[in-house]
Amino acid sequence: MSRYAQAGDQSAEDLFFSEEPQFIKAYTFDREAMINFETTLTKNYQLALLCHPIVLCGTIVCAPCCAYQRCLIDDNVRDKVNATHVALTTDGIKFVIDRHKTQCRSDCQDQGKISKTVAYSKITDADMQEPAGKSGPCCCMVENVLTKVNVDTASSGAITSADGSTSHELSIAGLTDPHQFKADVWAMIRGDGVDGFVPYNSRGSAPVKATAVMERGGGKSVLERMEELEKLKAKGYVTQTEFDAKRKEILADA
Repeated sequence: MSRYAQAGDQSAEDLFFSEEPQFIKAYTFDREAMINFETTLTKNYQLALLCHPIVLCGTIVCAPCCAYQRCLIDDNVRDKVNATHVALTTDGIKFVIDRHKTQCRSDCQDQGKISKTVAYSKITDADMQEPAGKSGPCCCMVENVLTKVNVDTASSGAITSADGSTSHELSIAGLTDPHQFKADVWAMIRGDGVDGFVPYNSRGSAPVKATAVMERGGGKSVLERMEELEKLKAKGYVTQTEFDAKRKEILADA
């Protein structure tokens, strides 16, 4: 189980990242909403699996085990949700799922700590996905209630299957204030900084500019770079002056 998640407040999140030398700011989750949603969704998937014709023939044999695991779903989901943390560091977005219990909750089934950092220099988009529709098996679907912040890099954000699902570099669901998180990510990309921290380039002489995003993901065509620049301007992350200057630079590379 996560060391500090039980408190569920800002001080607990800050404490979790207290040993992170590049730590800037941590963000809280609506953990109860996450637990309720994930618990119901997991139970419905298990129920649908047990009712499948192929599975029914083995129901008598596996019923005791399945019933036991079903009783542990609440604890397993709660532990995983409480083990989830996210923060901004000087290097990028740091997403962590701390060590927690899984399956039958024996020590040999513990899930080890998973940590991922997405560098600001590689982020090409960070958008919110408001909850809509339902998820789960068709026989017992669950209403989507969690807002997601999807972070993409040059190698992500593409439609990967026939059902239209998209692969994101990082998808964070259940943040208490996803709007603030998104705004802070773009502030770091622009070079404005967060909570008094102002990022500088590798030479330490000038803040990183938002238009630097256009220089990432080498090999992009002029059209692709122009489209990304238009997107940044439309969202208000690039001023008209920055837009005009970068537009001339991109066209000069044509």
